Amino acid sequence: MRVLAVEDEVILLGQLTNRIREALPESEIVSFDNADDALDALAQEVVDIAFLDIAIGHMTGVELAKRIKAVCPHCDIVFCTGYSEYAPQAFELGASDYLMKPVTPEKIGHALSQLRHTSINKDTKQGLYIRCFGDFEVFYDGEPVDTFTKRSKELLAYLVNKEGILCPTSEICNIIFRDSSDSYLRVAKKDLKAILRDIGKGDVLVSGWGVLGINRKEVRCDYFDYLDGKPGALNLYKGAYMSQYEWARGKVVK
Repeated sequence: MRVLAVEDEVILLGQLTNRIREALPESEIVSFDNADDALDALAQEVVDIAFLDIAIGHMTGVELAKRIKAVCPHCDIVFCTGYSEYAPQAFELGASDYLMKPVTPEKIGHALSQLRHTSINKDTKQGLYIRCFGDFEVFYDGEPVDTFTKRSKELLAYLVNKEGILCPTSEICNIIFRDSSDSYLRVAKKDLKAILRDIGKGDVLVSGWGVLGINRKEVRCDYFDYLDGKPGALNLYKGAYMSQYEWARGKVVK
């Protein structure tokens, strides 16, 4: 499935793209901050769903939607805007939904349930998905995992940051717990193992004598997709990476 996102404010574009990625982790997402680049991309390949802002420079989202429909008549159009007055025009055009900002995961979910042409395979929402760009967050079956303790979540973040490489526990203690003792690490590791086991992903965590890591093959992650050069993933990184963690600040993702 190929999804288009158009929003002229770069920060909001990144947020919208992340919301779509959370709901449709297996989709290819192409995002642009202007209508012209979006139309150029459509000339190369059609899209199944388009999430459009209304105010996007010299062309309104409604005008862009008409251009998209001319090329992709079965594309589902979802407007994401702060302007309610365009709703009648949007639905006359055949929009699937009209979302008022801020765009939340719940609103994206509602929009996907209203699609007129595109069938969403529920399997695309299943499984573990980790977001590193922006704040570090973990999702399972499209829903945030909220059972982490502060330290168990940070432990998982650090192991994801290591990209599957086994990390010495002494390093983890020094970086996360700022303590040479491993007592805090043992508690965080126990909590993390229990959480992953409860969602059926006990194979994610890998441990050995004095080392700890993750099985990268068991994890879907925007950072890993970016490193692998997967279509759509290159548009996800806007400069922020695991922004709530001090040890991640200053990292430049290449």
